[in-house]
Amino acid sequence: MRPILRAVLAGLLLTPAADASWAAEGVLVSGATQGQGMLRARSGECFAITPQHVVGLGGVGLTVTNAERARAPAQHLTDYGDDIAVIRVDAAGRMTCGSSWRRSEPLDERLEEAVRLGRQGTLLRVRPTGGIESYAVRFSALDSRHVEVTMLTPSGEAFEGISGSRLMLDGRPVGMVLTTFQGTIRAYRQDALNRRIQDFFPGDEGRIPSSDLPLEARHGRVVITTPTVVHETPTPFSRTVRRLSVGQRIELRGKVKGRPWWQTHDGYVRVGHTSGP
Repeated sequence: MRPILRAVLAGLLLTPAADASWAAEGVLVSGATQGQGMLRARSGECFAITPQHVVGLGGVGLTVTNAERARAPAQHLTDYGDDIAVIRVDAAGRMTCGSSWRRSEPLDERLEEAVRLGRQGTLLRVRPTGGIESYAVRFSALDSRHVEVTMLTPSGEAFEGISGSRLMLDGRPVGMVLTTFQGTIRAYRQDALNRRIQDFFPGDEGRIPSSDLPLEARHGRVVITTPTVVHETPTPFSRTVRRLSVGQRIELRGKVKGRPWWQTHDGYVRVGHTSGP
């Protein structure tokens, strides 16, 4: 592994809990090029906010993939200028589309301090092979709509498909990456982004659950082989329903098609954490 501050994980993210909740909503967007997007629900539908240059002209053949490698088709809906686009995602039966999108708040004081002190932040993105990647960055410049950061350890690999990545500070989102130039990464500020799309997303719309994910018929009991938890939805970032210890047995209701999760009466458990049935 190159000497860069990053975490490449198949199912866990070793960053603060607030980072994990936001990473759960991140997706890889494949369009004119590969980049990142952020899922958000509205009126029972799922959308992703992503840079327009990732979508491309016409947005033909768009797909999104989450950290669990669940894939869904998407359609270009509209763009808002400043390289900001919204795409509609056919998430039903494929992935949970959430609304952990925080209410708009001014970031001037927080970002001015980060730039003045050269504070460290984090870039989060979904890897093409699954999991979440985290890069350490340092805040360097600011204007009314953008914030600039530099990689702590420059790497050409880090700049591939980075557009749309989530910029975090103290576990809170403060921007979405748009461009890179000579080692400097320019992100659209989160408060400016919220203002730009507020007419389309007027409020907190809750979550569109993945409870309608197609199931394969699997019945019987399985034994827990490692300390694990039952999740509310089939994603490692969803709410914990209960904890299970080695040797416990649970009754199955089925298996999520194409994904490594059992469905139980309480929620979902990873297949790899069990033996049987």
